[in-house]
Amino acid sequence: MYGPLSDKNYDVTKLFGQLWEETLQQRIIESTQNQPDDDRVATIIKCKIDDFLRRFPFHERLQLQPDAKDNAKALAARVLGNELFALPMEEKYLQALRYYNESISYSAQGSETRALAYGNRSAVCLKFGLYQECLENIRLARASNYPARLADKLNKREQHVKRCIQHDPPVFPDRVKHTPGKYRLRSSGHPAPKLSYEAHANVPQLVKCVELRQDSEFGRHLVTTKHLKAGDVLLIEKPYANLLIDVERHVRCAFCQNEDRFTLIPCEGCTVTMYCSEECRDKAHKQYHRYECGVLRDCWRIVGHLFGGMVGLRTVATAIASFDQDLGGWNDHLNTLDETNVNAFTMDWNNATVSDIYDTVQVLATNQKRRCRKDLAELIFFASIVHRLLLERTDFGPLCESSPTRSKLLFDLLLRHVQTSLINKKRVHHMEAVEVKDEEDEDTKEKVGDELNDYFDYDSEEGKPTHFEERPHAMAVYPLSSMLNHSCVPNVVPINLLDGRCAIMAIRPIAAGEQLFDNYGTCTIRYGRSIRGIYLQDCYLFQCSCGACQSHVECAYTDPEEATLLRNLELLPKVETKLLMLLWHMNQDERYYTKHQLTAMQHKLVHTLRMMHSFSPDDELFLVVRQETLLF
Repeated sequence: MYGPLSDKNYDVTKLFGQLWEETLQQRIIESTQNQPDDDRVATIIKCKIDDFLRRFPFHERLQLQPDAKDNAKALAARVLGNELFALPMEEKYLQALRYYNESISYSAQGSETRALAYGNRSAVCLKFGLYQECLENIRLARASNYPARLADKLNKREQHVKRCIQHDPPVFPDRVKHTPGKYRLRSSGHPAPKLSYEAHANVPQLVKCVELRQDSEFGRHLVTTKHLKAGDVLLIEKPYANLLIDVERHVRCAFCQNEDRFTLIPCEGCTVTMYCSEECRDKAHKQYHRYECGVLRDCWRIVGHLFGGMVGLRTVATAIASFDQDLGGWNDHLNTLDETNVNAFTMDWNNATVSDIYDTVQVLATNQKRRCRKDLAELIFFASIVHRLLLERTDFGPLCESSPTRSKLLFDLLLRHVQTSLINKKRVHHMEAVEVKDEEDEDTKEKVGDELNDYFDYDSEEGKPTHFEERPHAMAVYPLSSMLNHSCVPNVVPINLLDGRCAIMAIRPIAAGEQLFDNYGTCTIRYGRSIRGIYLQDCYLFQCSCGACQSHVECAYTDPEEATLLRNLELLPKVETKLLMLLWHMNQDERYYTKHQLTAMQHKLVHTLRMMHSFSPDDELFLVVRQETLLF
């Protein structure tokens, strides 16, 4: 039912681990031990795994089955929802809502099962005073052949809601402006960030003073040619591909990623994706989903620790759709592509073609040459299974069945982009508000104070503390941002905007000629040196040599002056005022920042920026939802 789709009983990485020990290790090591050519090694491993999979019952071992609507599963989900809805607790209503959305996803189009789930969802909307959403669900229920025997109940609910709209003030006045079932552009309530300096003529999403450099020590990296200030916006980039994570599938639109849990509609081809509107559903189908629809549930279910590689599947689907299924033309393009000449920072984005834009993703690092035989074989094993599923269940089958060249291209793309996604994907975060219960206030504040991981504000009317947390809801591939190297003490940070773009912003003054560093998830605020080292080696295949790792720094630093300022900031009611104070303090000429230690002030700046640009006031309407998400 709702929750993660992954199933540890059918984890492809665990299955591979067993098979590696039993048979694959000997076959692969013997065949590749005297082979110095890395590309040839990958080809040999692919041949060995293909030969193995032709005889191995991987469909049965992984319980791989075509995704199909199932009214029995839909009924089971709705029954569980009804049990929770019967409990007079708001958080239970929201858990019930997830089951109703699960039921809608599983149910066949036009079935009574789906109609009843829409009807149940309208009752949840009524409990929250969401009158327009309630009416939209009543409309959807009728359009799905709501049974005549229950029509009176639905009619009475509709009449009651219409009376409430006429005579009662709306519970959420701002929601009246939103038409349920239609795409809406979410707003942060603050002006969208703009580049702080003149944009590059050919790269309008990037400031002119940031350049791509390359050397033997750092490889490709970004450098500023002028002095930068804390808070400067250096890059605002759209993703090439993004993917909603599976646990959000009954909460957010799979295309625009808006939170619209009360009125989501399903994909009619699979039981995974839901959308805020027919507009988003149609766009998703055209731009990528038609190529992944039949395999998405099984891929999520078996992916295991290769979770990040799921964006690779979306990248391939997006690229093939953009090339209008012309695999032959795409293959010719790649065969003649000189990757050394691809530079996203000098390319003319104003006149870029589909192939030009794809090339910036094609050249992202795979780290294939750094992988040991076992790790590379594991990725080839996963990509081979996904490749077979795509040929069996999607439009790729007819495209590739008569052409071994096209089939090979599809596999090569899958393997490449699973690898590029594992090391280049970025998590897309939003800020969530969680009301802190009185008895939890002190414990929560102490935890937050220790971890410097969250942000507090106070309800203006009741003075209750609200705990703001940063949470992921998607993964994305940004080709320009991917050129940022890692440091455990970064000087820039990604800020996810509500429209899907990502802004790269400075979090301390940066001198001209200095390299820009992002953080790959291991900043000194949260992790000690040993944990950082293990994580970076396992996930990114390198050992960090930043100032923090060389000096063995284990935590952030807060001097007495900054501690006083941080306390004073909590007294300010507006986030804009907090930002101005932070930037005034951090950009003073005499301020010094070490390269081996993040300050609490820098961390506060990051969270203030995210409060301004990664949080929508619409989300405050469902503060109780944040309480509910802590339960599972």
